[in-house]
Amino acid sequence: MYIPPYPIEPTEIVAGCIAIYRDVWDNPQETIDTIERITSDSTSSINFIKAHTLGENRNDLRTNFHLDLTNAGKNNEEFRIINNRYFDLLFSATNNYVNKFVDNEPYYFVEEFNVLKYQTGQEYKAHFDGGTSTRRSISPILYLNDEYTGGELEFVFHNIKIKPSPGMLAIFPANYAYSHIAHPVKTGTKYAIVTWLHDQPGQ
Repeated sequence: MYIPPYPIEPTEIVAGCIAIYRDVWDNPQETIDTIERITSDSTSSINFIKAHTLGENRNDLRTNFHLDLTNAGKNNEEFRIINNRYFDLLFSATNNYVNKFVDNEPYYFVEEFNVLKYQTGQEYKAHFDGGTSTRRSISPILYLNDEYTGGELEFVFHNIKIKPSPGMLAIFPANYAYSHIAHPVKTGTKYAIVTWLHDQPGQ
């Protein structure tokens, strides 16, 4: 029988509904090493590709790469473990988040989990993750490292800029009020895992 993880409390809350959970992912460098080892293996058929923007024709907003972690996990045991660890983490943190901010409204895991990779010069300009038509309600981002310069997370309407730390999870509303920027990485490579939780079932 599956036993769900215990709820976890945020380390801090800023701008009303931005919850930060620090040090909630053990051995983030090991996760990065696993991802890079597998994607560097030409026989794995698992690769990073250029990221796109949902429902957006502008290609200049986003210049990073991403990897579909969930689909990769269907054929690779190590990716399956990472995917399921992320699910357990989100289950713990999001239950707490919804209790605090969404008055226990239901939420749904609909979209795949994705690994993001930002190399030098790559960024995601000001955007929000979903309006009502997308059904996206909550945006969680898990950061895996900080061995880079630049790459801050900024919430443009709240004058808040956060430098991610390894194992830090940020959860915030997906709507326009929490438009945000992934600032350009100046040196090094930034890694994160993301998804978007919906307020309705189905696509």
